[in-house]
Amino acid sequence: MAQNIEGRLSLIDGYRLARMVGDQLKDRTNYTIEEFIKAAEQAIKKNPDDWVTLYTLGTKYPDIGKYAESIKILGRSVKLRPKDIRSVYALATSYNLLTRASWTKEQADERNAKFGLTGFNKIDPELANQELEKAGLKLETAVAQAIRWFERALELNPDEESKKQIQWDLETLYQKFPKLRH
Repeated sequence: MAQNIEGRLSLIDGYRLARMVGDQLKDRTNYTIEEFIKAAEQAIKKNPDDWVTLYTLGTKYPDIGKYAESIKILGRSVKLRPKDIRSVYALATSYNLLTRASWTKEQADERNAKFGLTGFNKIDPELANQELEKAGLKLETAVAQAIRWFERALELNPDEESKKQIQWDLETLYQKFPKLRH
């Protein structure tokens, strides 16, 4: 399915992204997620510190089940812009995706059916376990990192709607992993 991913960023960021990745995509505005990822990876090789491309690539890797890659790329994005709530929240979310390894198949199937989740949006504990292994992490470490980065996102003074989402994300983790609440 073709999609335009520029809508998530500011207009200026969108133009920068188009310039960085556009050469690889022959200036098309619609492309598959796989085409975008390949083009963004090429753009990063040419300019490894381009925050816009790093951030966008990091938010796209989970769409194809590459949670470990997402964490690596978003970590670079956060290093470049440590006070950017988008990067911090995206990194927290990528760590949170790894916590799906704690779900049973039955829990995942029930949630997937309830919300109509398919493809890589589907909760897949086996994929999360594989990605935990690729990232070289234990489940408890991924949970602790998700909590750390969600808490950091709250410190960055998000708008009210975002604050509620982050608090919900944190509370969900605390309920599932109560020993990590502080």
